[in-house]
Amino acid sequence: MLRILQIIPFFGILLIIYWLAVKTNLFPNGLNHVLFHMKLPSEAIWKPTWGDFMVLLGVLCLYVELFKSTRTSETTIIDHLLSTFVLIFYLTAWLIYSWAGNSVFLILTGMAFLDVIAGFTITISAARRDLSIGGKV
Repeated sequence: MLRILQIIPFFGILLIIYWLAVKTNLFPNGLNHVLFHMKLPSEAIWKPTWGDFMVLLGVLCLYVELFKSTRTSETTIIDHLLSTFVLIFYLTAWLIYSWAGNSVFLILTGMAFLDVIAGFTITISAARRDLSIGGKV
């Protein structure tokens, strides 16, 4: 089960959540709907929206994906390949489908792009470090 979680790109899961919200007519029209109100100690009232929530989920996914990039195993290549396919779908959806033509989806697409680029960069750096520790540089 743990190996499956290492291979599955979390931005793909986020994309499925977004698509399900589109199919239930929550998105894209509901992206600006306020989830709740909260009075802060500064007396300001915080009103997060569904769009804010999706962006925060994206930040969480980006953190997990960057953490997954620090390992060097046989599943890393599969994970990067699947993350690249997810990025291609994000880009295609943003350009083609009206439900994806908004800033929230574009920010998620940018995070998926950072996931792919940083994933390859971090993995290469970690693999190079592993080689130098082994004394075979």
